Amino acid sequence: MTGDVEILGAERLDDLGQLQATAERIFGRGQRRAGWFRRKLNREGVDPRLSAIAMRGEELLGYALLGRLPSLGPVARGAGVGVIDRARGSGIGRALLDFVGQRAGAAGCEAIEFLAEPRRLDWYLGQGFSTIEQQLTLLALGLGPEGAPRLEASVSQRGPVAALGSEALWSWLPEAWQRTPADERAMIQLEGRASRARARLWLTREGRAWLVHRLELSPPTRTVELDALRELGTQLRRRVAPTTPLLLYPCAADSPWLGALYAAGFELAQRSFVVRRPTSWIG
Repeated sequence: MTGDVEILGAERLDDLGQLQATAERIFGRGQRRAGWFRRKLNREGVDPRLSAIAMRGEELLGYALLGRLPSLGPVARGAGVGVIDRARGSGIGRALLDFVGQRAGAAGCEAIEFLAEPRRLDWYLGQGFSTIEQQLTLLALGLGPEGAPRLEASVSQRGPVAALGSEALWSWLPEAWQRTPADERAMIQLEGRASRARARLWLTREGRAWLVHRLELSPPTRTVELDALRELGTQLRRRVAPTTPLLLYPCAADSPWLGALYAAGFELAQRSFVVRRPTSWIG
């Protein structure tokens, strides 16, 4: 890394929201809505005291965001690492990871983990990370016949939300759902007409799409009836308008029930890898 670059604690910033412009410079704005970055910081529990920024004088070159959530126990979870294009290849990304890893270790964490896209996986592995899980995002459009109950109606129901069960086919960070504004999330129950299988689902609005964070079968079972899951997947699509994307994440790539969701009309949209490194790691 060039000597004029400093790696500093992110608490040096008055407000982590200042990083949005840098994030969009690195990753692009895409179709993200206004306020997307603050929403991300809040939902993923980003802690400035565990995070880092790279500075050259007054210029912000990159950042590494890290947070702790109760559901992850002694593991600190990354919410993004980025370096502006013209500063890449100089070791800044590695220095940022080393800095936040040391901070996490000092705070009592045993490991740090990040979510890596396939094209970035080798880079993380080169920094001492190991792959913990391969995760898939599945996508389908709604089928929504006229007159069917829609997810939008579920959002307007502000009653108490059922507690999480002990078993789920897939689950993202529970805190991310809990920290989503009430008018952007829903919890619904489905029951198959033929199979009589029942499921509870936790969803949030992500732009135009609905994202299913978590699906629990009721009663919990370790043996998934594939026909029942296919029926529930189809029924879920019928709750969504035909032009609305429906996303399922994170589905483990080795799950034996994925075929049932493909049979329900879902297809692979994205592949990612959870990578983890002990805070005791020395490169």
